[in-house]
Amino acid sequence: MVLGTILALYVEPATRWVAQRAELRRERAALEQLERENRRLRARAAELRRGTAVEREARALGMVRVGERPYFVLKGERSPR
Repeated sequence: MVLGTILALYVEPATRWVAQRAELRRERAALEQLERENRRLRARAAELRRGTAVEREARALGMVRVGERPYFVLKGERSPR
């Protein structure tokens, strides 16, 4: 009976310990993911601080500078000459 009581006293802390270890693994994995995302975003911010990157992306969206004349090239079938 005494042994049963002692074992019963250790069951709840042991299950809590196992649960905490599993939660620790999940939280560490989440932290690693956030650190990777943070590094990616910092690199992206550093890239955008350079003026050429911003201009390149703006031009990819079809933007032009003030005073420039935009030209559009339409793809399609050629007419016979």
